[in-house]
Amino acid sequence: MDPHSTSGKRRYVVLAFVDVDPHYYELGREKRVDLTRPHIEELEEHLSDVSLVSLKTTGLSRDRMIEILESDSLESIERMLDRYKSGAKSRYGRISEVIVTEKGMVREMTGERAS
Repeated sequence: MDPHSTSGKRRYVVLAFVDVDPHYYELGREKRVDLTRPHIEELEEHLSDVSLVSLKTTGLSRDRMIEILESDSLESIERMLDRYKSGAKSRYGRISEVIVTEKGMVREMTGERAS
């Protein structure tokens, strides 16, 4: 899809791949909660413009997370990623790759089969 041919408002979806330091899991649950609370508070200021979903990987990639950010504004996503990289948990998670996409057609699960 050619982004220049799209009329109307654009919606961007960004995938940020985060390498998690294995020492993070050695901190224990209570210490991880103490680190996560300020991390969430730091990111909350951006949630009016950007939605965020965190995916924890398993199996061979268990020390990786994928952060999915969605917004009408790439600048808002960039500000949130900057906050993420400098925030409370930044020493335990390093963004190694970022993929910027433009949202296309949405297909929802309906539970019905096409005939």
